[in-house]
Amino acid sequence: MDATWVSAKDVAVLVERSAPFFYHERAQFFSFISDKYLSLLMPVLVYWSTCLWYHALDVWRPAWSERYRLHPPAEITKRNRVSMRRVIVMVVVQHLLQTLLGVLLMEDTPRSALTGTRTDVDPVRDVTRMLAWLRAAHAYVQVPDVLLVRGAIALYWWGVPWLQFWFACFLMDAWQYTLHRTMHEVRFLYRLMHSHHHRLYVPYAFGALYNHPIEGMLLDTLGAEMARLCSGMTMRQTVVFFTLSTFKTVGDHCGYAFPWYLNPMQILFPNNAEYHDVHHQSQGLRYNYSQPFFVHFDTLLGTRVDPADFARRLEKKGVRTKPGADDNDAPAPMPAPALRSPYTTASVWSTALFFGILAVPVATYSLL
Repeated sequence: MDATWVSAKDVAVLVERSAPFFYHERAQFFSFISDKYLSLLMPVLVYWSTCLWYHALDVWRPAWSERYRLHPPAEITKRNRVSMRRVIVMVVVQHLLQTLLGVLLMEDTPRSALTGTRTDVDPVRDVTRMLAWLRAAHAYVQVPDVLLVRGAIALYWWGVPWLQFWFACFLMDAWQYTLHRTMHEVRFLYRLMHSHHHRLYVPYAFGALYNHPIEGMLLDTLGAEMARLCSGMTMRQTVVFFTLSTFKTVGDHCGYAFPWYLNPMQILFPNNAEYHDVHHQSQGLRYNYSQPFFVHFDTLLGTRVDPADFARRLEKKGVRTKPGADDNDAPAPMPAPALRSPYTTASVWSTALFFGILAVPVATYSLL
């Protein structure tokens, strides 16, 4: 055998030595709570803590945040058709339902009966399989075996989880765009379910998950579970995905158009509060269905309107959304989004950044 060939024993040693900070072989990341219940608890904690932060801004109105507010404070009570108390009660109901469904449908991180360690992954086994695929391509591209080994390790620890997360975001966007648009275009579904959410003409953080209970179960709970299953994420990855999805959803309804340096999530995800606010206005009901991460589906299917174009068009036509306007009023015709609009640029940038981040650990592991 070639002297430069890395043995299976050495591969196992390298895999164990390169384990990142987020990997633990124990079946529970924290000793006091299982991964399953952590994935159910974290979104609830993040939702209410984030909502309280934005609510504090609404109440105290510091000068630095008021400059980014999308609507005057008085509009929350004048234009919205549901009280904050009702909103909070319904969100509590949704959290109870999604927790119950999670308890019934989700399985915890599997463990070994003998050692108590997790069995859903086996780093040495999985890296060895990935390395076999890379070595199979070695006949076509001559690469030193040590670089193949380091590349396989980098892909396993960083690349595959990152791609799974990206794919889960894409799946959740596809699910929510399809159901969201369907609930708008099928009048029966809109009146029965989705009209509840659109009682909030002026979105605020607590209302992010204010839905009819059935819609909340279909759109958010089952959407997230579908994305988790289809992307093949472990329960430990699911904790991160569920938590970030919740944080992103609250931010999209917060009522503040913060710049990227105050809301770093916009670096990866172009969908934001200003974009989604268009959809909550009477003249924007048939636009900007995409949520919660990207705007790809709106762009591809012709339902995207950039917020600046939306405001200019309404101002030019003298159209102003009035309290009590009919939810089913025909929306004003909107111009096609500009090819070089901020949202097109953000979509291209975020996609490039996803794959750029993927390339960094691979290059680092391979060269060091």
